[in-house]
Amino acid sequence: MPDPLLEIRNVSQFFRGAGGQNVEILRNINLEIREREIVAILGPSGCGKSTLLRTLIGLEPTGSGQILYRGKVQTGLNPSTSLVFQNFALFPWLTVQQNVAVGLATQPLTEAVRAERIRQVIATVGLAGSEEAYPKELSGGMKQRVGLARALAVQPELLCMDEPFSALDVLTSETLRNEVIDLFISKTSPVNTIVLVTHSIGEAAFMATRLVVMGAHPGTVRAIIDHPQPFPRDEHHPEFLALTEKVHALITQNLLPTTVAGVSGAAPGRLPVQSIPIISLSSAAGLLEVLKNEGGGELFDLAQRVPLELTQLLLVVKAAELLGWITTPDGRVKMTPEGRRFLAADIHQRQQQLNTRLKGLFVFDEVLRMLRESPHHEIDEAVVLSHFALLFPREQPLRLFRAVVGWARYAGLFKYSSSRRILYLVPAGVPAPAASA
Repeated sequence: MPDPLLEIRNVSQFFRGAGGQNVEILRNINLEIREREIVAILGPSGCGKSTLLRTLIGLEPTGSGQILYRGKVQTGLNPSTSLVFQNFALFPWLTVQQNVAVGLATQPLTEAVRAERIRQVIATVGLAGSEEAYPKELSGGMKQRVGLARALAVQPELLCMDEPFSALDVLTSETLRNEVIDLFISKTSPVNTIVLVTHSIGEAAFMATRLVVMGAHPGTVRAIIDHPQPFPRDEHHPEFLALTEKVHALITQNLLPTTVAGVSGAAPGRLPVQSIPIISLSSAAGLLEVLKNEGGGELFDLAQRVPLELTQLLLVVKAAELLGWITTPDGRVKMTPEGRRFLAADIHQRQQQLNTRLKGLFVFDEVLRMLRESPHHEIDEAVVLSHFALLFPREQPLRLFRAVVGWARYAGLFKYSSSRRILYLVPAGVPAPAASA
């Protein structure tokens, strides 16, 4: 076993919440990154994957614990690392060549060496001939190639990639994944070790030599799995399929309880304090259509029939369960009688059913309480956002607000004026217009 290139020892990370309290993002992370490997870090949204990546390269200081690079405690930004961003992070006023050169700005190189280094990495990522193009002239795949070239220009010992293919179409992302693997296995490439953050189990299984599966709230390491297959990999090989199924099971056990989270155990007469999954109601209703047409079954099998990544599908399943449309005993997805009634109902009956259901969920009950207690039964968006930040410090308040407004609009529970940025109650006796799922 080679000596670790980087060691993460008992690292925890905290952010300051809206109320001034510390919110724990990562808890007691222990992980080694060795030379000549690709480590994929994956897990549900909000588990701290990107925070861990930024912390391990020194972009953010650790809340507690240590990070060692080649046996020495790392302080500040590690110059032996580079980062490829999800959203390309290119300067729109610079050409391809100039964007790549940004990474070399602080390196003591002669102009000739700098120019040759830039030429080489641009050729390596397949952008020769596009040196003078500006980002607005490039496709998404070409922009990400520029980001990769900029990262490679500094010849990092550790290349970090934060969901680098998630903003690309399927064919482009598949091409770039293969090209990154080619760079990794090439003996002439500067790429030695890669840490990849991804939400895609298939991507992690295709690219990584080790997979780190994280749990959420706070982020913890749930499992570290060695990948037995050499490159190139066959996605239909039994070992590959067994690995993906194992990771599916790990994430499912973490995210999909056998009962709806928080429904039991609340104080008598009080609703449990709980948020809602950040998805549209149409996604949850679409799941019912799939179950109606194809029946229920194991979540792993369902994931093969629905065009969603597992972590997104789990949010949809959790929402449908929260609404009483499905149950998930032992990871199996089954439609309930209430779900069947919703499917059979017309649009007004669906609205009435949802209106009643949402009133029994904490976040909607809380907003209704605020509206009833406010003058003229209306309240500013900013007030609700601040309240959400205090109630749900691990959530992004604006994303939660938009989801709540979307669900409430469909159910006719309350309304939102985007021009005035207020929520308000529909006057009694005035029916709210029906919305489509």
